Amino acid sequence: MVVVGLLVILWVLAAGLQLARGVSDARAGMADINDARAHLSAADAVGTATTNRTVVFLHQADAEFTSARSRLESSLLAPVDILPVAGRQLRSVQALAGAAALASRTGAQALGEAHSILDVTHEGGPQRIAVLRELSSLAATTDTTLAHLDTGPSGALIGPVATKRGVFVQDVAQIRAQLHHAAVAASTVAEILQGPRTYLVLMGNNAEMRDGSGAFLETGVLTTDNGEAHLADVQPTLTLAPGQVSVGGQLEANWGWLKPGVDGRNLGVTPQFDVNGALAAQMWEAKTGQHVDGVLAVDVETMRQILEVTGPVTLVDGTRVGADDVVQLLLHDQYEGLSIIETTGAEVEAEAARQELIGSLAQSAFDALENQPIDLRTLATAMSSAAEGRHLLVWSAESAAEAAWTDVGVAGRLNSGSLMVGLINRSGTKLDQYVSVHVSLALRPAGPAKVDGTLSVEIANHTPPGQSSFIAGPNPELGTPYGEYVGILSVNVPGYASRPIAVGDPMLDALGGEGPTWVIAVPVDVRAGGTQIAVFRFVVPAGVVGPTVVPSARIPAVVWTVPGGQRDDSAPFSVRW
Repeated sequence: MVVVGLLVILWVLAAGLQLARGVSDARAGMADINDARAHLSAADAVGTATTNRTVVFLHQADAEFTSARSRLESSLLAPVDILPVAGRQLRSVQALAGAAALASRTGAQALGEAHSILDVTHEGGPQRIAVLRELSSLAATTDTTLAHLDTGPSGALIGPVATKRGVFVQDVAQIRAQLHHAAVAASTVAEILQGPRTYLVLMGNNAEMRDGSGAFLETGVLTTDNGEAHLADVQPTLTLAPGQVSVGGQLEANWGWLKPGVDGRNLGVTPQFDVNGALAAQMWEAKTGQHVDGVLAVDVETMRQILEVTGPVTLVDGTRVGADDVVQLLLHDQYEGLSIIETTGAEVEAEAARQELIGSLAQSAFDALENQPIDLRTLATAMSSAAEGRHLLVWSAESAAEAAWTDVGVAGRLNSGSLMVGLINRSGTKLDQYVSVHVSLALRPAGPAKVDGTLSVEIANHTPPGQSSFIAGPNPELGTPYGEYVGILSVNVPGYASRPIAVGDPMLDALGGEGPTWVIAVPVDVRAGGTQIAVFRFVVPAGVVGPTVVPSARIPAVVWTVPGGQRDDSAPFSVRW
């Protein structure tokens, strides 16, 4: 009996050591997975150095999880496997280790293949379509592999095992959803480039902001066929006679007084680009008779990103413009020496020259993107970065394409958890580059069932002296002095919140439903060197998932102080209630 007892003790010690080593290997694998996840944003994953680091982490995770499964399937632990309760826990952990190893291996292989596909000099035309279809096929194949992971038994698991299994299954589901979205998006872009398609291009300037985009001051027409894309007909923004198009719905209810269906510069009074894009297409057809398949919005930051990819371009006047100086040109320098009110023939001529210059910049940048050999990794990084900050937005009249844009986050749609602060310039100036916006979100429990939210927005006008009247005024038509910023502060809060109120009972420019959110808007009037603070309150149910802060596309970005720290809205981020 003593010998038997000693053997049992030795087995327990050996089995415990084997189990501990298996758990340690699994923990090391999870650490590698977390390191890989930290480098897997849409913009990061395509870069050479970043992708290599991510692949290394995934290969390490594969090795750690494979070792963990080998240890957990050791003959030393075989007696545990036949026990009804302990055996089920062990089988679940064994399966999870194997599934995690396969998922890590699959991820490393997929990233490696994507890297190989992108590591090709971009020649345009049919090759561009072929590359997109390769990426779509790779994403779909990877999704299929992950769909067949064996995650072991799910019932009658003890707390820690059940929790780990639940997290793993949820993570795999999220990755599979992202892969599906990527496959559909790449396929959709390939179909659009295959053409023939016609897209209206709205060119926004962040020096004169609307809500979630710059004012659309120029338009162009982008046509695609057999992988080739051409931009033409760059001209000043759309203007129609009242009554030519019908606006209706929430846009009319909230913002009809700004006549968004008449003046293309007011297309952005709502941040919902699915609304703006559809209206822009309707306005274009009413003006020209031309039907478009979709609408593409680009702004100053998008242009900078394009020039990062193409290198400098030459404008119609011989000027060379690159990524380092295009922001200064578009936000400021193009307006130097111009008056906000044209009074002489020379001023009219100067304004025409400016518009020709901007049209030349857009045309040259798109031509360079089309005709120069382009590194696809650099292009993918640039476009992902632009899309993340709402600097690149797309709407399609085709429902399948619009669903793809929504899935990958470039459709500019709000959802029921969106939280957004935008500032709409109404002074006819280009002062947004000098106006900073800082938002503070405070949360306070209000009983067991709800949370009170207070949103404080501080707007500061830092306009320097010596700017042209086109940039800083004065504006005789509005009666505003030099440097005065007149606008509208627009706030969207989640649709599951109560209707927001403005503290102090100021005059409201808008209040009501805006898509799946609530919108509240108040007038803003801040002179150079001054500040204005507006405070809003709303209530959310306790326990709901926190909102996502939606980028405003402002340059500089809006700074948010939220529970947990300070962030800017150059990219979306989540907030915990």
